[in-house]
Amino acid sequence: MSTQPLHGLRVVELCEGIAGPWAGRLLAGYGADVIKVEPPDGDRSRAMGPFPSDGPNPETGALHLHLNTGKRSVVGSVGDELIDRLIDGADIVLQSSAFINPEDIEQNHPGLVLVTVTSFGLLGRYSWCKGEEIVHYAMGGPMSASGEAGREPVKMGGDLGQYQCGTHTATAALAAVASQRRNGRSIHVDMSNIDTQVTSIDRRMTFLLYHSYRGDNVPRSGGYATSIFPGGCRPALDGHVQVSTLMNWLPRMLGVMNDPEMSSLYEDPTWIANEDLPEIADARLLEWTLGRNRQEAMEEAQAGGWPITAVNRPIDLLTDPHFAERGFFEEVEQTRAGVTVQPGGPIRLTEGWSVGRPAPTIGQHQTELAAEKPRIKEATAKIDDELPLAGIRVLDMTVVWAGPYSTQILGDLGADVVRVDNPWVFPTATRGYFPRPTKEMIANLGGIGGGYPDAEPGERPWNRFALFNAHARNKRSITLDLRQDRGKEAFLQLVDISDVLIENNSVDLMDRLGIGWDEVHARNPKLIMIRMPSVGLEGPYRSFLGFGVNFEALCGLGAIRGYQDADLSENEAVYHMDAASGAAGAFAALMALRRRESTGIGELVEISQAENMLNHIGEFLIDAGRTGTVHQPLGNRHRVYAPQGCYPCLGDDQWAVISVTNDQQWQALVEILESPSWATNEELTTVEGRQQRHDEIDEHLSAWTAKHTAHQIFETCQRAGIPAAPVLHEDETFDEPHFRERGLFALNGNTDAGMHEYPTHIWRWTGPDMRFEALPVLGGDNEAVFKDLLGMSDADYQLMVEDGHIQLDYLQPDGTAH
Repeated sequence: MSTQPLHGLRVVELCEGIAGPWAGRLLAGYGADVIKVEPPDGDRSRAMGPFPSDGPNPETGALHLHLNTGKRSVVGSVGDELIDRLIDGADIVLQSSAFINPEDIEQNHPGLVLVTVTSFGLLGRYSWCKGEEIVHYAMGGPMSASGEAGREPVKMGGDLGQYQCGTHTATAALAAVASQRRNGRSIHVDMSNIDTQVTSIDRRMTFLLYHSYRGDNVPRSGGYATSIFPGGCRPALDGHVQVSTLMNWLPRMLGVMNDPEMSSLYEDPTWIANEDLPEIADARLLEWTLGRNRQEAMEEAQAGGWPITAVNRPIDLLTDPHFAERGFFEEVEQTRAGVTVQPGGPIRLTEGWSVGRPAPTIGQHQTELAAEKPRIKEATAKIDDELPLAGIRVLDMTVVWAGPYSTQILGDLGADVVRVDNPWVFPTATRGYFPRPTKEMIANLGGIGGGYPDAEPGERPWNRFALFNAHARNKRSITLDLRQDRGKEAFLQLVDISDVLIENNSVDLMDRLGIGWDEVHARNPKLIMIRMPSVGLEGPYRSFLGFGVNFEALCGLGAIRGYQDADLSENEAVYHMDAASGAAGAFAALMALRRRESTGIGELVEISQAENMLNHIGEFLIDAGRTGTVHQPLGNRHRVYAPQGCYPCLGDDQWAVISVTNDQQWQALVEILESPSWATNEELTTVEGRQQRHDEIDEHLSAWTAKHTAHQIFETCQRAGIPAAPVLHEDETFDEPHFRERGLFALNGNTDAGMHEYPTHIWRWTGPDMRFEALPVLGGDNEAVFKDLLGMSDADYQLMVEDGHIQLDYLQPDGTAH
């Protein structure tokens, strides 16, 4: 009988906040024994609510329940006899400060994997600084390009970045365990929340390449905008819908709308140059959306293959028919909070996610753990000094962002990643919006679509596209048309010698091509197949189309993001789902590979990108389920702390963020301000009073920050113990000494794109050096893979050439290059 994939792992969690505890929750959910070590008054997440209507209680807060279900709890600290004994028997220790000195673990804790999760990391000039969600996003994420031009930049809703960091933390922990089993040494992982923003969150890596390629920063694009491809967040009868339209979806849009006036706009041969078209088309779109409610618009459009999704609020998800049919939400009998509706697992596999036990009360398992015999870890002998995935082969059948990001992480960890592209089908958005954009088109494609070196398409634009290249390193590229027998057989020969197959295509594509789970499992029973559908392999929405922004809207993230005083239609697109799914894909691969070591057989793993993302707003869903709260955008403010915001500084489009998380920090800020009369008002000594007068405080803080540079505000506040950061544009991110000291950028490229600086690895560690190899060019590894790896003869390879499989270009239907 199969056991959970992480069964047998012992984890001691010395973490507060969100990132570390979310990593612990993931590990516990999939079978690890996670012991949470807390101070006498509990982890601070217990005080962050949201609480049920009967008021604050450290055992009933929604965030605590979401992060800590499935764990055991003891009270203590490093140096206590019980805690030290638990650490001695642990496979993994997660810590949010250097309670255990990383430099001493080999001597004092042989065989231990120690993961330190902090805001700025343990290395670098700002390692001592404090962080919060808004600090991480300002300094590491694309906040400078988020929001409306002329207004303050705006963060994403909730604490999405810290959840993303938590998933990476769990991934790094499993990678380090696998590495430790090969080299026999203790390993320390230095995980920085801000590093994970630079290297993964939202649009940041692509925007950094935009600057690296073109020398320009990405401007903010928020505010109500129109385009020749009608889309964006648009009002409906009962709220809003999220509309996506690309060139190849225009016929579907016209078919669904059945609007003669709209159709006539696009029947004009010169439509693409019609300067009036965006405004006229948007007016027609609005007439269509305002004639329907959200659900009607979504279902009607999706039936015609046009990506529109409802903009749901968290409370709407609890009764959504798709998630109800999939049984996603589960009722948990919590010790003090009673029956609570909580999100289910982010990854589905046999004997996978389990609630295990309710969230612990503070110190609930003290006696139980004190009575346990000391755990003796299995000794490991050195095998080699290779990376943890050396010898593992991954077949990459991924598109756009989420899937390619997963396979890049696996390549960093040593896997041989073979990417498969069909040269007869240009993958729109994966390798460009168009096969051959003109220079004039590139100038207007924005930060996501316009990232080409020197803003030039070059001879082969698909090898120069920033969105693809940001997630392309460490891969080999081959071309195959799987619709042809010879191409399918060559692919299946690769299946025979591969360990993992990852794909995130439309939900029925693999089965239509005859390479679904049943076929590949029969061919290679040891193969692990990871499927990453947008909303799941089954359910009413299984075939729904869209980008990350569509499904973020569907899953409630779009409704909690944006300025408090603006309509949701003024929000620009952000893409949390793609990066979040990519991180989950790598974590899933490591879990499944670990279990295969015991079972000897592969398995099908399903990652519903939507369900993974819903876990990143778990506290909102729990709160909505028990209080009926309809959550609204908070802009840059925090739902508990005050003040928190983004404030203007000296210079053009220069901003700093400040997050005051307790009364002591507020008093420190008052002293920095030299105790003006407005700030010494008795009402402001409590967070409740500061929340009530947040607008007034913001006005005064803006007047103060406007007299100083962003870095002056950052350093002044941090030296007083107040979380703060500059909002870094792309050029400032590359120039930031702290990031250079952490090795966050290095040269990379390919023959078509040239050499440029790229973000490097997500975490720093004492394990083997992670790979950072060249970017592939389309089909550049055909001969090496087919001849050297598969042993294909020259004659058979020539037949592949004649059938049109072996290409360096994308082809038009007549066989000529695009």
